[in-house]
Amino acid sequence: MNDDPTGHRALPKGAPSPLSPASGFPKEEFPVGIGLFDDQGTVLYQSPSYVDILEGLVVREPGGRSPSLEKTLRQFVSSSGGEGERHARYTAIDPRGNAHILDCSVFPMPPQADGRRHRLLHVQDRTTIDSLARETVVVGRYQEVLGKIAHLAVTGAPIQEVADLSARETARALDVDFCKILIPGDSDPLLHLLAGVGWREGLVGTHVQEGGSHSQAGFAIRERKPVVVLDLETEKRFSPSKLLAEHGVRSGVSVPMMFQDKALGAMSVHTRALRRFDDREIGFLETVANTFATILERWKREEVQLSLYNRLFAQLQDGVFLTDTRGIILEWNPAMERMSGWSRAEALGRTPRLIASGRQSPDFYGLLWETLRAGKPFTGRFVNHKKDKTEFLVWESISPVMDPDGTIRYFLAILTDLSEREKLLEALRHMEQIKLVGQLSGGLLHEIRNPLIGIGSLADHMTHDQKLPDTLKRQAHLIANEARRIDELLESHLSVLRPKTFDFQPLDLEDLLMEVRSLLQQTLLKARVRFSLEGEKGLPSVEGARGPLHQVFLNLMMNGIEAMSEGGKLSVRLSATPFQERNGIAVTIEDTGKGIPETLIKKLHDPFFTHGKARGIGLGLTITRDIVDRHAGRLTIENIKTGGVRAVVWIPVKQEGQTT
Repeated sequence: MNDDPTGHRALPKGAPSPLSPASGFPKEEFPVGIGLFDDQGTVLYQSPSYVDILEGLVVREPGGRSPSLEKTLRQFVSSSGGEGERHARYTAIDPRGNAHILDCSVFPMPPQADGRRHRLLHVQDRTTIDSLARETVVVGRYQEVLGKIAHLAVTGAPIQEVADLSARETARALDVDFCKILIPGDSDPLLHLLAGVGWREGLVGTHVQEGGSHSQAGFAIRERKPVVVLDLETEKRFSPSKLLAEHGVRSGVSVPMMFQDKALGAMSVHTRALRRFDDREIGFLETVANTFATILERWKREEVQLSLYNRLFAQLQDGVFLTDTRGIILEWNPAMERMSGWSRAEALGRTPRLIASGRQSPDFYGLLWETLRAGKPFTGRFVNHKKDKTEFLVWESISPVMDPDGTIRYFLAILTDLSEREKLLEALRHMEQIKLVGQLSGGLLHEIRNPLIGIGSLADHMTHDQKLPDTLKRQAHLIANEARRIDELLESHLSVLRPKTFDFQPLDLEDLLMEVRSLLQQTLLKARVRFSLEGEKGLPSVEGARGPLHQVFLNLMMNGIEAMSEGGKLSVRLSATPFQERNGIAVTIEDTGKGIPETLIKKLHDPFFTHGKARGIGLGLTITRDIVDRHAGRLTIENIKTGGVRAVVWIPVKQEGQTT
């Protein structure tokens, strides 16, 4: 072994150099010192960093003694003894009152040539390391709290749930007895306790207090900066609130909840024991408060939007519903209730699949969602299902509702019912058919009538020819009579086809029906059909054209009689029935026949359509409907569940400006 220039013996080969700091750490941040001692605790060598580390440090011992750390370590080395290593951790205080944490290890050295034994003391100041570790844990805990709040907010949770979580997690992260969130009322200047932790049961959601200089939170809102209180009993800037006094609060911090340049309330933490909050804790509280303020402001904006939408929804004639980005229905206006048969209460919380009919392909819906997620509106023709599974046709426009920053918040759908338009188009097509039939029939009747007049005239002339036998005269007379009858029939049909104005006069429908009944008396007896007529007392007369209405009821009753091939009953009832805010009389004609197949009901009014009878060309109901329509009335024909057919003719009491 070589002698060290200092006069001390060199350390054995492989032993750590007393002049080298622990590798891997900068000397100034994680200081390490080395000391060499003999077995009596005499210092043989001290590294400069060893001296720096121990300078001014004392150890607080029970009983009030505070020996220097250097003395304590000499005792630690001298008491080590044996061949093994010893380790200890000391907490020492510097002259400024700051605590230092030191890890100390004693290593026995190999015996010297003269038999003496040396010990190596390794000292490391872990204050910075432990501080960084604690700070890392604290920062992680703070970030966890902010992450939980943000996650809950983006899931669309109610604002009360977000407020409760913010207060609960903030109290846990800062290890305080109390936490509270106060916001101003909508119509008063008082502060309302929205959420909190540690307060007496029943106060959260009900407690209110004054703001301004009458409370710590109010003062923070007014000053728009954190208000830190070390001891509430000596506070002079504001009057402590009754809430804090009743709960024995001593220390605390209140910060304003800022959104842009607006204070939306205050968030506070408090302790019963005296506590000095550091800058990091205050900064964390401000971050939580401002994060919640942003969420609160967005919620308020959404509430205003929803309120506006609700007022608009209730007034629109088109169906309107609102969904969130997941397609969950949030609003369903009265027009949608009428259109679909689903009430608002039934629709909320469900998806638009509620009215899906399956008539649209998956590709159709794929294009719909692709368009909406791109922030663009989608329009199209939809066939939907009502609650009773019947279909209704709509023109649907769906638009994304976005925040100013482009974030999609909702989807708004507007449905225009095309069912009435389809009925109108069907009616127009029907009228075109009638017009075509009228033109065709008029021409045919005219062409048939011309030779018929010639036949009738010739037959009438033959009846007066004295040269003909009586048998031929009788046959000619029969031909002339039939020709006149056919001519009268053709004239009656031509009169319907010719556009002319009805002569509307006050008309007693009961008298008119009795007249038709008299005309059908023999037909009823022959067909073994019983007839009944019932009417409410005091029914008013209606304005109508007697001849055309006579034809309407005659045709409907004949249809009923012919439907009862084995006899039955024909019932006629009159009743006062309003329709579309107009007074009128409904004439209901029911038979007890076999009814009409449902597949044929819609074809009853088509020209040339006939059912259940051998004769006729199928124009009877077409002409009947035309007469009723020209009276501004209504004709419906339906099967009776118990058997038979029901025809209802509704005629208004007054013809308002009717000139047809």
